[in-house]
Amino acid sequence: MGAILTTAIKELLLLARDRAGLLVLFLMPATLVVVITLVQENILQLSGQRPTEMCVRDEDQGPFARGMASYLQKGHIEATAWNASVDELRQAVTAGTCQAALIIAPGTSTRLQEEIDRQLAGGEAAPSTAISATELDLLFDPATMVGFRAGILARVQMAAQATELEMKAACLSKLLTAQAGATAALPADDAAGRSLREMFARPLTTVTERSGRASHATMAEVLNPVDRNVPAWALFGMFFTAIPIAGTILTERQSGIALRLTAMPVSPIQLLAGKMLAYLGVCMVQFLLIALIGMYLFPRLGLAAFSLPANPLTLLTPVCASSLAACGFGVWLGSFCRSYEQASTLGATIVVAAAAMGGIMVPVYAMPPMMQQLSIVSPLNWAITCFSDLLVRGYPWVATLADQGRLLAFSAAMLMLSWKRAYRWGM
Repeated sequence: MGAILTTAIKELLLLARDRAGLLVLFLMPATLVVVITLVQENILQLSGQRPTEMCVRDEDQGPFARGMASYLQKGHIEATAWNASVDELRQAVTAGTCQAALIIAPGTSTRLQEEIDRQLAGGEAAPSTAISATELDLLFDPATMVGFRAGILARVQMAAQATELEMKAACLSKLLTAQAGATAALPADDAAGRSLREMFARPLTTVTERSGRASHATMAEVLNPVDRNVPAWALFGMFFTAIPIAGTILTERQSGIALRLTAMPVSPIQLLAGKMLAYLGVCMVQFLLIALIGMYLFPRLGLAAFSLPANPLTLLTPVCASSLAACGFGVWLGSFCRSYEQASTLGATIVVAAAAMGGIMVPVYAMPPMMQQLSIVSPLNWAITCFSDLLVRGYPWVATLADQGRLLAFSAAMLMLSWKRAYRWGM
C-alpha cells in the first residue's frame, strides 16, 4: 500500500508541472460544456430533428384514432401500435425504449363528436374544462433533446387538427344536405351561424407533452438539458486523462526510470495501480469543476442550473467507475504505444470516436440503426447512461449497477492487458 501511495504522489507532482496537460484536462472540457450548452439552448429550440418512430396506444378505436393514424403517416411519422398497458408504455418511454409515445384515451371520438353536434345544433360550446377528454398525451423520454420533441409535437398537432377538421366538415356536410331545401341561408348573426364560426375557430383537441416517468408531469417540469450536458462533457474530459497517463509511462520507459522501478521489490501491477489512483483523483476533480460550472455559472448565462439528485452521494460511484475506466484506458494506451506522439494521436482519436459513438456528441436515438447497435460497445455510452438514469430519468441508484459493473470490468480488463506488457521495453 505504501508503494501505491508513493507512486500516486509522484504522479500528482509530475502532473502539477505539466501546464499543458492541466489545460487539456480542465480548460478544454470546461470550455466545451459552456459553448455546446449555449449553442443547444439557442439552436435546438428553433430547429427540429426529423422523427423516426413513435409508439401509439389507441384506446379509442374510433374515427378520430383512424384519422390520426392516416395523418401521422402523411407527416412522416412511423407510428407503431402499442398493445400492452399504458403503464408499460410509460415505463418503456422512461427507459428510452420508445423516445415518444401517443396515448389516445377511450371515448375520444365519441366525446369529440358530441361536442361538434352540440355546436352545430346551435347550443353553447362546452367550456374548455369540459372537453378535456379530447386531450392527447404525448409522452417523451426525459433524455430526448428539444429539437426531437419539437419535430414530433408539431406533426402530432397538425394531425390532430386535420382529423378534427375532417370530422367537423363531415358533420357540416350532413347539416347542409338536410337544409338543402331551405329558401334562405342562416343570417350571419343567427345563433347557429355563430356556433359554426366558433366551432371552426376554436380547436377541440389539445396535445400535451408529458414525461414518461410521471403521468402528471409535463416535459417543461422535467427536462433540463444541462443535466445531460454537464456529465457528458465531464466524461469527455475525463477520458482524455488517458493521454497524460500514457505520457508518464512512456517517459519512464524512455528515460530508464521504468527499469529502476521494476528492480525494486514492487510488482508492475502495483505501479500501474498507483498511477490509476492518482488520476482517479484528477478525474473526480474534473467532474466537480464541470458540476460547479453548471450549478453557478450557467444561471448567470441565462441557462438552467445543473441539478443534483436528492442524495448527491449517489453520483459518487458512477463518477468513480467512469474515472477508473478512463484511467484503465490510459494505462493500456501507455503500455502498448511506443512513443508519446503515437499515444497522443491514437488516444485522442479513440476518445473522440468513442464519445461520438457513445452518445456524448449526438444522442444515440438520432443515429442510424447500425450506429445505435455499435454504441453499446463504447464505455462512454455506459457512463452517460448511468448519469442520464440518475439525473434525467429519475431512476434509483440500484438501476445503474449494470452499467457501473461494465465500467469496472472494462477498467480491470485494461489493467490486466497492460500488466504483462508494462515496462516491457525497460526490462
